Amino acid sequence: MSKYSLEKIRNKAYKAGYRVSKGFQHYMYNGAVVKDCNGLACTGFNVEDLTTGTLVWGCYDANYDHLWTLEDIESFLKTVYKENGLEY
Repeated sequence: MSKYSLEKIRNKAYKAGYRVSKGFQHYMYNGAVVKDCNGLACTGFNVEDLTTGTLVWGCYDANYDHLWTLEDIESFLKTVYKENGLEY
């Protein structure tokens, strides 16, 4: 369970130069939405580096995007904050 709300995590990410977006997972080869065994669309998060305009590797891979959970984002941001001498 994430320590912070999505809004708080988005604010922390923006302060560190990143943007968090929530959405459906997509297959990278055709953009189709990934569905579970019950036919429900899978959701997750992408993190964009605002300095380069590219997604952070790990929130997507060669097959899917929107792979991260809020906990994954928190872990990533803690590392970014620590590397930059900031208090998370």
